[in-house]
Amino acid sequence: MKRIALTLIGIIAALSMGCDDGTSDSLTNGGGGGSRDPNSTAGGENSTYDHNNDPGAASGDSTYQPPEAQGAATVKYQGSPEVASRMHGCGKIAYSTLGRLLDSRGIAGQGKQIYNGAGATLGAPNYNGRVPEASFASTSAMAKLFDIFTMGADSVVAQNYNPPACPNVKVVDAGKFTKDGLSCLLGKPARDEHVALANQAITQNQTDGAKIAIAAALAAAHTCE
Repeated sequence: MKRIALTLIGIIAALSMGCDDGTSDSLTNGGGGGSRDPNSTAGGENSTYDHNNDPGAASGDSTYQPPEAQGAATVKYQGSPEVASRMHGCGKIAYSTLGRLLDSRGIAGQGKQIYNGAGATLGAPNYNGRVPEASFASTSAMAKLFDIFTMGADSVVAQNYNPPACPNVKVVDAGKFTKDGLSCLLGKPARDEHVALANQAITQNQTDGAKIAIAAALAAAHTCE
């Protein structure tokens, strides 16, 4: 029994000495079973694909660089998501606010009639049904809003036009648009370019050019893209 025990101890000692002598073998390639370089690649330099340890980068032996992540260009050129959301926010004019806008700009006639009968299309709240105001304008709502501006342009070009928000201001005077009149419709100071484009519409269409220009100006100022 002692002889068998001594033999086993001798075999274990010999194996232990063989693992620590630093010689190369086919399994560990001379690594001796120790820890490998944490920065080395999975397959080695001369083995399989040379993986880069950075998941967002290209392989170590490639000159290819991955494209920018989706949205990176937007952040670079337009600012952070918080800034972009303020600059490009796409809300909807509340139904009651639109009514006050039409009244203050003297838009009446058929345009106001369409407004009065299109509450559901324009996303007005339904208090009896406990349905709140729509947050965003639908395609049909934007189309209906343009109908309101188009049909309401008749009252803007009328001789007795006198909007409550801009007393004694004429949008069209002596066959030409005025800067004060366009400023009233836009809700901000009109530029010379606005006046030039509006007058160009009159030149191209003497009959309805002014109405088309008024509808386009109102839509551009009060319709979300």
